[in-house]
Amino acid sequence: GAKLFQAVSVTSSPEPNASVWLAVHENGISVLDYNSIKLLVSYSFKNLVTFGGCKKDFMLVVRHSSGTNTGRDKPTEKLLYAMDASKIREITLLVSSYINSAHQQKAIAHHLSAPALMAAQPISLKSKDLRSKSPPLEHPSKAPTRL
Repeated sequence: GAKLFQAVSVTSSPEPNASVWLAVHENGISVLDYNSIKLLVSYSFKNLVTFGGCKKDFMLVVRHSSGTNTGRDKPTEKLLYAMDASKIREITLLVSSYINSAHQQKAIAHHLSAPALMAAQPISLKSKDLRSKSPPLEHPSKAPTRL
């Protein structure tokens, strides 16, 4: 499912002053026609450069894949949508939640696969080898944090 947010496009996507629905779902954000609910364009979370409130609008900065540049020469595009301030906050928190959840799932999958990788490696029991190996240093998470 998706959470729908009523918005009015400020920039030229799909066209200025067009009423649209912004649908936030587990794969990204889709822009839907206001009347027909037909998909106009969809952006995966991995193509979001940044998002959130910008003055009184909701802003998306998206990176275009090389195959989906749709005639534009710019690798990124800034999209603005007029919305109520409370809805800007809600959509921003929801997008953050989806992105953080995806990063946490990747981290869990990585940690679950690490023991299997260690078991597949031959272990040397020579005392010299054991002394020369220090425990791995922990690295801070690279997942985005909500401010």
